[in-house]
Amino acid sequence: MVKLAREDIRTTEVLDWKGLHLIHFMGSSCSQKTRIALAEKGVEWESHHCDIGANENFTPWFMGINPRGLVPILVHDGDVHIESNDIIEYVDETFDGDTKLFPSDPDERAEMDRLMKYEDDLHLCVRALTFRYFMPVEKMRKPDEAVDIYEKEGADTVGGQEDGRKAIEVKFWRDMNANGGITDEQVIEATDEFTKAFAMLEERLEKHEWLMPSGFSALDIAWWITVFRITRMGFPLDRFPKLKAWHDRLLAREHFARETALPPPVVEISKAHQAACAAAGQSMTDVMAAHGR
Repeated sequence: MVKLAREDIRTTEVLDWKGLHLIHFMGSSCSQKTRIALAEKGVEWESHHCDIGANENFTPWFMGINPRGLVPILVHDGDVHIESNDIIEYVDETFDGDTKLFPSDPDERAEMDRLMKYEDDLHLCVRALTFRYFMPVEKMRKPDEAVDIYEKEGADTVGGQEDGRKAIEVKFWRDMNANGGITDEQVIEATDEFTKAFAMLEERLEKHEWLMPSGFSALDIAWWITVFRITRMGFPLDRFPKLKAWHDRLLAREHFARETALPPPVVEISKAHQAACAAAGQSMTDVMAAHGR
C-alpha cells in the first residue's frame, strides 16, 4: 500500500487533519471506485472535492499532498494514502464496516492482488479512451503551462523513495498536446487491451457469480469501474454477455449508481460529443472496425 512519508508532503497542514478525509473528483473513475468501496463498507468520511477539470490537482497546494498529482487521496488522522486500489485495501483492513472486501485465504488473496494490479495497470488506457470520447479535446487537454507547473511542483519521492510515475504522467500530457488529442493508434492499443482483459473477466464470470469464487469483493468494484467507463465511451460490451449482465447487476446497486452519476449538463455535452464522433465516422467502434477489430 502506498502511504506517503513525511518528506513526500509539502502541504503540511494535512498532517494535522483528524478523522477520515477523501480528496476526490466527481468524475474521476479512481475517485468513483474509492467512494463506492467506502459506501459498501459503510465508512463515513469528510469530502474535499478537487476540480481536476480546472487543473486544481496541478496546484502547489495539491502537489504538496500528492507528488503524483492524482486523485483520490485519503488522509486518515494525518497519514496520507494514495492510489485508489491501495486506499480501498487500507480502508478494508482498518475499518470493520458492513462488508469484507478482501479475502483472508492466502491463495485467494494472491490471485486477487494479481488481478487488482492488472486493472490498475490499464489506467492510461482508460484515460486515453476517456479523453478521446468523453468530451471535445479542448475540454480534456491540459495547457502546456499547467503541465509545466505539474512537472516542477511537489516532491520527487513517494514513500520516501525516488518516484518515476510523474514522468509517465507528464509524457502523456505532452504527447496529447503535441498530437492534438488522442490518436487512433492509442485507441486501438487501448481497445486491444480491454478486449483481452474483458475476455478474461468473461471466462471468470462463466464459472462464478462474482469475479472471486468466494463472492463479491473489491475486485468487482475495481473492474466494474473500468468496464463502466469504457462502455460509456462506446466499447461494444455486447461481445461479452456474462460481463454485461454482471455490469448491469452492479449498476443497479445504490452505491454504484449514485457514485457514478454525473450532472445532466455534463451528460448532455458528452452525448453530443460522442454523436459528433459517430457522425464523422470516428466513434470507438468505427476506429476499431477500420483496424479490423
